[in-house]
Amino acid sequence: MGRTHPRTPEPLEKLEQRELTILQLIHSGANNSRLELAKLADLSPSSITAIVQRLIKKGIVVESEPAASQLGRRPIPLQVRKDAAYLLGVDLGSFFLRIVITDINGEIVFRSQARTDMKVGRQRVLEKTFLSIHQAIRESNIPQKLIKGIGIGHSGVIDSEAGIVLSYPRPGQMEEWRNVPLREIFEKEFSLPCLLEDSVRTSTVAEKCFGSAKDLSDFLYIDVGMGIGAGIFLDGKIYRGAGGRAGEFGHITVNEDGPLCSCGNTGCLETLASSAAIIQAVRAAIEKGIDSKIRGLIEGDLDKVSIELIAQAASEDDSLAYRVLQRAASYIGIGLANLVNLLNPKVVIFGGALFREIPQLIADPLRRIIKQRSLEKSANEVQLLVSTLGGEASALGAARMIAERIIQDLYLHWTSQSIDATSNPGLKPTKGRATARVVAEDNVAAL
Repeated sequence: MGRTHPRTPEPLEKLEQRELTILQLIHSGANNSRLELAKLADLSPSSITAIVQRLIKKGIVVESEPAASQLGRRPIPLQVRKDAAYLLGVDLGSFFLRIVITDINGEIVFRSQARTDMKVGRQRVLEKTFLSIHQAIRESNIPQKLIKGIGIGHSGVIDSEAGIVLSYPRPGQMEEWRNVPLREIFEKEFSLPCLLEDSVRTSTVAEKCFGSAKDLSDFLYIDVGMGIGAGIFLDGKIYRGAGGRAGEFGHITVNEDGPLCSCGNTGCLETLASSAAIIQAVRAAIEKGIDSKIRGLIEGDLDKVSIELIAQAASEDDSLAYRVLQRAASYIGIGLANLVNLLNPKVVIFGGALFREIPQLIADPLRRIIKQRSLEKSANEVQLLVSTLGGEASALGAARMIAERIIQDLYLHWTSQSIDATSNPGLKPTKGRATARVVAEDNVAAL
């Protein structure tokens, strides 16, 4: 009988790559068990057990309490250690500046909101933003060395790869925000890896990770705020388009004789159905003397007209509010019917100020118009939902996106700490600072 030779150990690089892959899977899922990981990674249960044990030993993965079950032994969920890192998410919107601080798994530990006041100019807006972020860090009581990155959602036209705001199609803001290297500005201020993304896409990622789309690989997210945009998830990935600017739902034509849009076209959906368009339509009607409960709510000050007040008036059967909202919903329905025919989505999720305040818009006008204008089978199959994440969805998604970017740096840091501890038994892994290198590959695409 021949001599049995011991198996040659796998190269360290391959072992590390497997560990990193499993770590990313644990991070992307909601408390994955070893059995689920084996299926996702196409590895044997014994291999997964060995990898998970190494990650636990390194201190970056922990076991959670299993859910209650009456069917024998319960799988033990796994998650990335919560305090392995904290991330900042910033939503720089037309009306509001929203900031969240989350742990590595996306649980919000601090949140704040303030008026953006875009009219004061870009420089003062950024100064206010930086002051608000520094204040958030202080008030959260999170040691600054544990904050590993900042994700920024901006509602302008974004080149996310270059980290630049190309333009901001809002009155008075086009020149202020033209070709602004916002990611670089943030990195210089905070000495942290930063990510810049379109705010609708960051909201879409939040919906995928924490909202109604957790278990979906294909869905549309429609955001109706001061502008209108869409996030498109196809086959488990965000669809960006050839130039990275897919999802400009607000700039499809729904009325050729409609108003001039900031993009140069006429009759864009954004000019007819955004929160800005709805507010302007109500103001114009009140100026013409049309009777409405809104007149009393604003006490004669047209600057007080808001989506919230229009929603309040509509709930009290105000005819002006009702007509304006129904008209806006009809235009959104026309645009959406085209998307339903084109993409045949299983689920469409609506977010933004309009649908947060008036979710019942889905119930009648949108469903009716989709039935009228979409192919019957596609119209019957699509499910329409309103997001439950609230106004901080964009900031939450931005924090999640930067977390996906820095997970490899965290792994390398904790691996080096484990090696040091092995070579020096008196040294234990510590929660030191991860390197500032941002992984180039966009792991968010494989959420």
